[in-house]
Amino acid sequence: MEQSEIRQRQIAFYQREQVAAYARAAARPEPSPFFWLPLQATLQANMSSQATNPNVFQLLVTGKAEIPHPAERALINVSVSSSGNKKAIVSEEVLTTARHIESLLRPLCPKEESPEAKVAAPLAHWSKTSLSSTSYVPYNHKNPDKELSRIYNASVNFDIRFRDFVALGSFGTKLSSLAHVEVQNINWILTEATLKSFKSQLRKEATQDAIQKAKDYCEVLGCTNVRPIELQEGDARNVMSSGWGSSGATAARGGGLFGSTPGAMASMSMQSAPAARRAGPQAGEQVQAEELSFDAQEVKMAMDVTVKFHADHAV
Repeated sequence: MEQSEIRQRQIAFYQREQVAAYARAAARPEPSPFFWLPLQATLQANMSSQATNPNVFQLLVTGKAEIPHPAERALINVSVSSSGNKKAIVSEEVLTTARHIESLLRPLCPKEESPEAKVAAPLAHWSKTSLSSTSYVPYNHKNPDKELSRIYNASVNFDIRFRDFVALGSFGTKLSSLAHVEVQNINWILTEATLKSFKSQLRKEATQDAIQKAKDYCEVLGCTNVRPIELQEGDARNVMSSGWGSSGATAARGGGLFGSTPGAMASMSMQSAPAARRAGPQAGEQVQAEELSFDAQEVKMAMDVTVKFHADHAV
């Protein structure tokens, strides 16, 4: 069979597949042959571009770029929870603590809705969930025939975003004295405006990285005339840094704020013990909790681009 006849059959096959796809998308019967005649030039061009060239080498590489920047926001999630045999008492403990946290947050909010007031306020945002309650009956391992008392759980969660890290330290110090409170971690991020301002630099550096990779491969493989033919951009992203960045000491007498054990990065959390069990000053003794301070952690802005290259095989 002649090469030209094979090519014509391939074109006809792609034409039929394209027409069938259009017909299915429009939910109508197979159109007449005249429907696909205007597509012939496009299909022929696609077939021609897909023709195999033994002298062309193809590469698909991913270029990466990262730009570090000091964090501009500290995101903390505060959990207030309690459990016990009395549902009303458990709920009241959580609600009382949640109201106290709200009283600590309100002075840090913008005094008015103007852009200047919002920028000057230590808090960028805060919100809380409604009271969540669950209960269960624990299994009595010692005496399975005897049912134990039902246990009630209640919780409220706060989502808090600080722009002022000095205020964050002061808030954290006050939080450490509250029962039923736990802070799992701090996430350090950048604002969308900052990320947007660096997008152009990220694109350039990611593309340069892809080009250099392609050149390196072709140099080893003996290929020349490296040229890009297709590029796909990934999203610029704000790589959150999770950590504490605390340069202050924990509260006096082992207050346990944001992890009381130095170096225990995997278990850093703040969990207040119930008041009856918390170590405290003796009668007449005054103990001043040392104020916590937080340094902005480094956050990385990142972008990936995937670039397809063609190169010529060495003759």
